[in-house]
Amino acid sequence: MRLLNFNPFKLSLLICTLVIASHCSADETKIRAFIKGSFQDIQLANQDTPYIVTFWSENCAFCMKELALFGKVLKQHPKIKLISITTDPFLEAKKIHQILASKNLVDVQKWVFADDHVERLYFDIARGWRGELPLTYFAGGDNKIVKHLGVINEKELVDWLTLQSGSIVK
Repeated sequence: MRLLNFNPFKLSLLICTLVIASHCSADETKIRAFIKGSFQDIQLANQDTPYIVTFWSENCAFCMKELALFGKVLKQHPKIKLISITTDPFLEAKKIHQILASKNLVDVQKWVFADDHVERLYFDIARGWRGELPLTYFAGGDNKIVKHLGVINEKELVDWLTLQSGSIVK
C-alpha cells in the first residue's frame, strides 16, 4: 500500500482550501449592500418570476410579525423567492442572520441598507416613501408589482402565493 506523500506546502494549501470551502455557503447566506439602484437591479434580475421584497427594521414590531408570517407561509411555497432588505444602515451580518433564522427565513436573499443617508434610498425605492414599515412589494410572474404598506393579512398572502405558485412552470 502506497502512502500519500504531501509536502508541508501542499498539505497547508489543502487545509486552507478545505477551511475556506467549509465557510463558503449558498448565495442566500451572503448579505448584499443595498445602495441607490439596487431595487431596480432586483427587479431586473427577477423578471418573469414571482417574488416578494420585504423592507424591515430590527426595532419594528410589525416587521418582526410579518417576517414570522413569511417564515410560516413560505414553507408551503418554496419556489416563491423572498428578498429581505433591512433598512437599518450597516446592520451587522450576524444580527441579520440571527433575526431571519428566528423567523425560519434562513434561505432568503438578504440585503442591508448601505448608505448613511437612508432618505436617498427611500426616494430611489418610491418617491413618496418616508421609511414607514413594514413595506412589501409583491411581483407576479406577469411582472406586475403591487406595493403594500403595513403587515400583510395572512389569507391575502396565502391567496397570492397560491396564485403565483400555479403560474410557475418548471
